[in-house]
Amino acid sequence: MQQAFDPLVVAQIVLAAGADIAFAFAMGAVLIGPGVGGSERFRVVRTALAAWVVVEALYLPLQAGAMSGSTLADALPAIPLVIAHSHFGLMWLIGLAAGLAALLAPIAPRPAHRRAVWTTVLWAALVVIAFAHAASTHAADAGDFSVAELVHMVHLLATAGWAGVVITAAWPLRRILMAAPDTVANMTRLSNLATFTFLIAIATGLLNAYRGLGGTLAPLTSSLWGQLLEAKLIIVAVAITIGAINRFVHLRHMRAGNPVAVPVFMRLLTIEAVLLVLVLAVAATLGHSIPAAAG
Repeated sequence: MQQAFDPLVVAQIVLAAGADIAFAFAMGAVLIGPGVGGSERFRVVRTALAAWVVVEALYLPLQAGAMSGSTLADALPAIPLVIAHSHFGLMWLIGLAAGLAALLAPIAPRPAHRRAVWTTVLWAALVVIAFAHAASTHAADAGDFSVAELVHMVHLLATAGWAGVVITAAWPLRRILMAAPDTVANMTRLSNLATFTFLIAIATGLLNAYRGLGGTLAPLTSSLWGQLLEAKLIIVAVAITIGAINRFVHLRHMRAGNPVAVPVFMRLLTIEAVLLVLVLAVAATLGHSIPAAAG
């Protein structure tokens, strides 16, 4: 990864953020569960995974240019070499194959006795995508299947789950959730999922931060990576506060039958969704910066 944000790196960050957001939409729609959205939920999964595949395809020539130190046009002939002779190329192939498998699962014929099989394929593919992503970052510096890499893989899954549940409920599935007769049950499930994935994301994120900072807090203010991490932590803290208000105040009002609680809950959920999209964008920028411990 490079420290200077030249145009090529900026383009990589934009595409990486787009891929992470698309992956979060897919994770969120899957996690929300079969009882919500029906065909609309599968449409969100299909659209998000299709967008993820397209963005990954666009990212490859940019990475080839970064690795070869050439312009984008000059890097195109290097793409086969990047795929065949680099660790990034191998992980890109594995991730793309998993993305195509995940895309196939929601559109394949689904007889009742095969639904569990396709659900398993979808989940396995999402885990492999996260593994391939983690294996393409600084977390893989200690080698594949290292503790750091596996922790980062779990962090990617948990973060995508947390952000995905919130942004999917705030936007594409918003109308369905609000119109459902069991709105309170759906919102309770949504809050529980967000809380569970958030706790895992925070725990693994702290481990990632400790590794990236080299075991000291000094780089938080003295390095670009540390400053980006600070920005991410501030946004996360605000998102957590909003989520806590929704869970411990407005969800209780909804259970008590207060008709005003549902629209207030959804407005705060939308603000939380915007913040989590920003978190994913900052995380993509962190991923293209040199960790303080490596600086």
